[in-house]
Amino acid sequence: MNTLIARIGTSLALTLPLAMASSVQAAEKLNVVSWSGYFSPEILAKFQKQTGIEVTVDAYDSNETLLAKLKQGAAGYDVAIPSNQFIPILIKENLLTRFDPVNQPYYANLVDNLKKPTWDPQGGYSVPFIWGTTSVVLDTGRYQGPTDSLKVLYEPPTELQGRINMFDSVSDVIDMASLYLNIPLCSEDPKQMQQVLTLLKAQKPFVKTYSSKAGSIRENLASGEIDMSMFWGGSSMRAREMKPSLKYLYPKEGVLAWVDNMVIPNGSKHPENAKAFIAFMSQPENAAMTQNFLKHQSPIKGVEPYLDAGLKDAPELHIPEGTKVVFSQTCGEGAIRLADRMWTNLMR
Repeated sequence: MNTLIARIGTSLALTLPLAMASSVQAAEKLNVVSWSGYFSPEILAKFQKQTGIEVTVDAYDSNETLLAKLKQGAAGYDVAIPSNQFIPILIKENLLTRFDPVNQPYYANLVDNLKKPTWDPQGGYSVPFIWGTTSVVLDTGRYQGPTDSLKVLYEPPTELQGRINMFDSVSDVIDMASLYLNIPLCSEDPKQMQQVLTLLKAQKPFVKTYSSKAGSIRENLASGEIDMSMFWGGSSMRAREMKPSLKYLYPKEGVLAWVDNMVIPNGSKHPENAKAFIAFMSQPENAAMTQNFLKHQSPIKGVEPYLDAGLKDAPELHIPEGTKVVFSQTCGEGAIRLADRMWTNLMR
């Protein structure tokens, strides 16, 4: 999910691992729940080597799934990584632990526009982990026509019909449809939401799958099971590395933007280990390892010396000048109810 992007001092960089190791709890465990495929084995191994903390990772494929897990009392998670628009919801539902990262040295190393952001204005509950855009990726080997509009997704040409994946996240799907229709995000106007539903119902016969699982989407794009999908910029880059004919689009209607954040759920059994993990992931070298793996943009200053060369000119990571960028928003209860009813209707 605003233009984004100091370095931690040398002494801090050298002493932080020791500080983390001395402050962790005796259990030496950490349970993380995150978007699928967010951590490379290398970064987890490095953390364990420096701290002695063993990390277990569980996955979800939408913010709604995470919210449901936490509301249903899924105990034992120490770190979660929700998107920016869900942070206020989780705070309101009393599902997050306040740990005031704003007071930690690493917080100063965040890009300026992500310090005390609108979704956490006091810097009390969250630390940005990764950010990026959401748009459309398609196979130019299958389709060579116009790609300057989201029309290709909602009124697909014959070549792409039945070969489309849409996310199964209510908020993402509705936000993108709203962008195409020039409707404000989080609309509480039933007539506007009816327009969204009409658009998505007309598109549905051409949709092969509804999935937000990045790994599966990449594999299906690479194998030709699907030829077009809603997708995130960095994930599209990873897919293009598997299949060079894939192209990430910057439509005239704009792209969505998001920020995924590290938080500590209430009920964490290892909160000090969680704080150590968040501090570790916020160091420039480790943040660069995350960016090299996920291919999304980093919220941490000073990552550039550690980045892979391919990231420096990747079109998926460099938003063309003049592109409309719309950040996901936290919707009110009326908008959420409308969206849920619309989604239930669509999925019948």
